[in-house]
Amino acid sequence: MATVTLKGSNQQMPLVGFGLWKIPNEKTADTVYAALKAGYRLLDGAGDYGNEKEAGEGLARAIKDGVVKREEVCKLM
Repeated sequence: MATVTLKGSNQQMPLVGFGLWKIPNEKTADTVYAALKAGYRLLDGAGDYGNEKEAGEGLARAIKDGVVKREEVCKLM
């Protein structure tokens, strides 16, 4: 997946991300898990969405299941 290098930190950020806006809380964990399994490595969220906890649960499950390593994922929240 194509990335851009962030100035200052030299962190690689994917150019394409998966947005978490309007995903109902009860579906967020499964949706994040599926997005990571499909290859997304940038999760785009915000405090106003109200689904940060559930997004974290989906990420934690993906890490536990070996779908992704934490250092491979960029979260914007």
